Amino acid sequence: MKKIALLILIFVLGASFAFADDRDEDESKAKTTSNNSDSFYLGFGTGVDLPGTNWSSNYALGGGAQLFGGYAFDKNWALRLDEENWFFEGTNFSLYNFRSLASIKYTFSVEGWQPYLLLGGGIVYQTLSTTGSSSINLDALGGLGVQFDMTADTHFFVEARYNFILPSTGSFQDVPLTAGIWVNLP
Repeated sequence: MKKIALLILIFVLGASFAFADDRDEDESKAKTTSNNSDSFYLGFGTGVDLPGTNWSSNYALGGGAQLFGGYAFDKNWALRLDEENWFFEGTNFSLYNFRSLASIKYTFSVEGWQPYLLLGGGIVYQTLSTTGSSSINLDALGGLGVQFDMTADTHFFVEARYNFILPSTGSFQDVPLTAGIWVNLP
């Protein structure tokens, strides 16, 4: 586990340096896209997932990662697609959640850092390790976060979401907390 955490840290720091602005160029010619309008972006994050209502008491905390991409229509509105992998370890068994989500992102205009809201849905594929049983359910989400400008095109984010997993009977809620980076594509 320590090796994986170290690898993720190296990847995050390496990616931030790879996308840093080259300050040797004339500042007037440097491309700035801090408005994030009409651009595609990619990002990744990692964090913890807190089980909520109707979860088995065997699960105290989950861990996982997300990979996402999107398109910013203007400086405030964007469409985002996420692929997420969450893993919960219990006393006698473990649960694997793989989510595919689409969401609308609204970013508030603030210089240097921007709070944002998410609203969306998708599907979640769940597998229980001991029985091998699996299911595919609908998933709805609402979330909030804040992003900080590292460069004109690179941003660090911290995000919290509230997920509703909707099986045929009842519902389950969980709260993923993630942090990571995303970059505007040229």
